[in-house]
Amino acid sequence: MEATFTQEQRDIEASLRSIAKEEKVTARDALEGEWAPPACDAVLLADFGLLGVPEAAGGMGSPLVDLLVAVEVLGEHLVPSRFPAHAAAVQLAAGLGALPDDVIEGRKVLTPAVDVPGASGWSGQGAGAPPRAAAAATDAAAADGLVRTLVPYAAQADGFAALGADGVWIAVPAGITARESFDPSVPLSDVTFSAPLDAAPAGSGPGRAALVAAAELCGVAAGAIELGAEYARTRKQFGRVIGSFQGVAFQLTDAVKYRKAAWDLTLYAAWAIDKGRPEAAGLVHAAKAAAGKAAVFAAERCIQVHGGMGITMEADPHLFLRRAHVLDAWLGRGSWHRRRVGELQVQQRRGA
Repeated sequence: MEATFTQEQRDIEASLRSIAKEEKVTARDALEGEWAPPACDAVLLADFGLLGVPEAAGGMGSPLVDLLVAVEVLGEHLVPSRFPAHAAAVQLAAGLGALPDDVIEGRKVLTPAVDVPGASGWSGQGAGAPPRAAAAATDAAAADGLVRTLVPYAAQADGFAALGADGVWIAVPAGITARESFDPSVPLSDVTFSAPLDAAPAGSGPGRAALVAAAELCGVAAGAIELGAEYARTRKQFGRVIGSFQGVAFQLTDAVKYRKAAWDLTLYAAWAIDKGRPEAAGLVHAAKAAAGKAAVFAAERCIQVHGGMGITMEADPHLFLRRAHVLDAWLGRGSWHRRRVGELQVQQRRGA
């Protein structure tokens, strides 16, 4: 694995930073009103949709890291774009063969639907039980169809890449029930599907999709750290900037440590998947769990650094905490991924 980014990957990062900084639609806009597509959505979907897509799925075979670099920047700036969800859906469906041109080119927007109780399409285990708020809907639909919870941008998508016990398939919903999202810039819904007729083996698709979420979480952590550091560099107490106090500096240092470890692990897992390494599955689970922990931790430390102002609606730290919690629960909660790491290690030891 290369220890540094290629020039192409640095160019991707620079392009995404320029796009993110120019975007006028923010996460706060959705909090104060309702979600609306940012202006950059069309550009991201049309111009960056081929990143990380395998040749077998209709892509150019660029490394998965290319896509993760782009998604990480969007998370850092809390851009309320459908692109990460669409990219995760494309990665989830990568084992279905060549995807339609309108999907690859972003004219048809997909979103992944994977949080299924008891599904065996991912590493032989389910993706975690639905939240209590969705339990009634799950029970009601259990006899007639399949319910997916925590589906992002469901009402704003043109189709779904669904994961179930039989594998992955491109699904048409039978019903969509909007739920109140902790982060309104990422609308969530329960979606009901009929039983799949043409599901294909999931392969590495669920892992590739999870790494998209992990990359966005690493970006959220980076954005929260920068927001906290900027405040620590300018806010003064007792005649000194608060960043000079160990009680403040150490909190941000710990956040940087967790974020760096999670980002390195995410990139390593992406490389392992691309290379077909046997340890890839465990690395994916570890990366998603570490990224969720890093993002939540960094957002919490950002709030603490801001002091009393940090818990107000007017300040921005809570926006990062909202996004961190939603993404940590998406594509498998961190607690489930940590459990899967342990299960895989036990299986490996027994096999040895």
